[in-house]
Amino acid sequence: MKQSTSTTKASEKNSAQTPWWFVKSLESLIGQRFTFDACADEKTAKCDSYYSLDERGEDSLSLPWGAVNFCNPPFDNVQPFIEKAIEESYRGNSTAMLFPDTPETGYTRLAFAVADTVIRMPFRLKFLRPDGTQFLDKNGKKTSPQFSCQVVWITPLGLKLETRTIYHDFRIGFEVKS
Repeated sequence: MKQSTSTTKASEKNSAQTPWWFVKSLESLIGQRFTFDACADEKTAKCDSYYSLDERGEDSLSLPWGAVNFCNPPFDNVQPFIEKAIEESYRGNSTAMLFPDTPETGYTRLAFAVADTVIRMPFRLKFLRPDGTQFLDKNGKKTSPQFSCQVVWITPLGLKLETRTIYHDFRIGFEVKS
C-alpha cells in the first residue's frame, strides 16, 4: 500500500473549504444559486444559511436541508451525506455535492445511481484551510489533494432519469488565482 505524503494536518482534513470562485462557477453551470450549505462552519459556509456540527452542535444528517444545497462533506465520511441528499431530493430539494472522484467506492456508486448529473473536472481543486488561507507544502507551494474531485448533482429529476456524466472545466470564465 502506498504511504500517504499529505502535509495537511489531520485536524484540517475534514474542514477544508471550497474556494468561492469554484462555488460561483458551479452555480453558473447549474443555473441556480445555492440557498443552504449542509456541512460548514461560520468561516467556510458558502451560504448565509448553513449547519455546523462543530460550532453549534447541528447534525445536518438529521435536520432538514434547503431547496438548493451545496455540500462539501467530510471526505472520510461521504456516504451518509449522499444518503441525506437522496432523502432531500425525495422532498423536492436539490444538492450539489463535492467529493473525491473514486469510482471504486460504494458511496460513488450510490451517488451515480441517483444523480441527475455527475460532473468530472480536468484539474485537482486546491482547497483552502478553514481560515481561508492556502494549503502550502514545506517549500511554500500551493498544494491540492492527492486525488481528483467530482461534483454530483442530486435532484428530484435524477431519481427518475438516467444519470448523465459531463466533463467541465470550472476555471473557464472565472478568475483562478494561482
